[in-house]
Amino acid sequence: MEEEIEIITLEDGIDYMVLEEIPSGNVMYVYLANVDDEKQTCIRKVTKENGKEILNGLDSKEELDKALLLFAKKHKDEL
Repeated sequence: MEEEIEIITLEDGIDYMVLEEIPSGNVMYVYLANVDDEKQTCIRKVTKENGKEILNGLDSKEELDKALLLFAKKHKDEL
Protein backbone atom coordinates (compact mmCIF):
# COMPACT_ATOMS: atom_id res chain seq x y z
CA MET A 1 0.00 0.00 0.00
CA GLU A 2 1.43 3.35 -1.06
CA GLU A 3 1.73 6.16 1.44
CA GLU A 4 -0.25 9.22 0.39
CA ILE A 5 1.92 12.28 -0.18
CA GLU A 6 0.71 15.46 1.47
CA ILE A 7 0.65 18.45 -0.90
CA ILE A 8 0.43 22.01 0.36
CA THR A 9 0.40 25.37 -1.43
CA LEU A 10 2.64 28.05 0.05
CA GLU A 11 2.22 31.80 -0.10
CA ASP A 12 4.14 31.86 -3.41
CA GLY A 13 1.28 29.89 -5.03
CA ILE A 14 3.53 26.88 -5.69
CA ASP A 15 2.53 23.35 -4.64
CA TYR A 16 5.01 21.51 -2.43
CA MET A 17 5.07 17.95 -1.19
CA VAL A 18 5.89 17.32 2.44
CA LEU A 19 9.08 15.23 2.58
CA GLU A 20 9.65 15.13 6.31
CA GLU A 21 8.60 16.63 9.61
CA ILE A 22 11.21 16.72 12.37
CA PRO A 23 10.53 18.04 15.87
CA SER A 24 13.18 19.93 17.81
CA GLY A 25 12.25 21.11 21.27
CA ASN A 26 8.95 22.91 20.89
CA VAL A 27 9.40 23.52 17.13
CA MET A 28 8.30 21.28 14.26
CA TYR A 29 10.36 21.74 11.08
CA VAL A 30 8.68 20.78 7.80
CA TYR A 31 10.86 19.89 4.81
CA LEU A 32 9.24 20.53 1.42
CA ALA A 33 9.97 19.93 -2.27
CA ASN A 34 8.34 21.64 -5.25
CA VAL A 35 5.91 19.23 -6.93
CA ASP A 36 7.09 20.30 -10.40
CA ASP A 37 10.81 20.54 -9.60
CA GLU A 38 11.98 18.30 -6.75
CA LYS A 39 15.37 20.07 -6.73
CA GLN A 40 13.61 23.20 -5.45
CA THR A 41 13.22 22.65 -1.71
CA CYS A 42 12.42 24.74 1.32
CA ILE A 43 12.05 24.40 5.07
CA ARG A 44 9.28 25.91 7.14
CA LYS A 45 8.37 25.70 10.80
CA VAL A 46 4.94 25.18 12.32
CA THR A 47 3.64 27.94 14.57
CA LYS A 48 0.21 28.45 16.06
CA GLU A 49 -1.86 31.56 15.44
CA ASN A 50 -5.38 31.80 16.85
CA GLY A 51 -5.33 28.05 17.49
CA LYS A 52 -4.46 27.20 13.86
CA GLU A 53 -1.18 25.68 12.71
CA ILE A 54 0.63 27.95 10.24
CA LEU A 55 3.80 27.29 8.22
CA ASN A 56 6.28 30.14 8.57
CA GLY A 57 9.73 30.77 7.22
CA LEU A 58 12.78 30.35 9.41
CA ASP A 59 14.00 33.36 11.38
CA SER A 60 17.72 33.32 10.60
CA LYS A 61 20.61 31.60 8.86
CA GLU A 62 21.43 29.97 12.21
CA GLU A 63 17.95 28.46 12.37
CA LEU A 64 18.32 27.23 8.78
CA ASP A 65 21.66 25.63 9.69
CA LYS A 66 20.02 23.95 12.70
CA ALA A 67 17.14 22.59 10.58
CA LEU A 68 19.56 21.29 7.93
CA LEU A 69 21.69 19.62 10.60
CA LEU A 70 18.63 17.89 12.08
CA PHE A 71 17.73 16.53 8.63
CA ALA A 72 21.31 15.40 7.94
CA LYS A 73 21.58 13.64 11.31
CA LYS A 74 18.28 11.85 10.80
CA HIS A 75 19.30 10.68 7.32
CA LYS A 76 23.06 10.23 7.85
CA ASP A 77 22.99 6.63 6.60
CA GLU A 78 21.22 7.68 3.40
CA LEU A 79 23.38 10.71 2.53
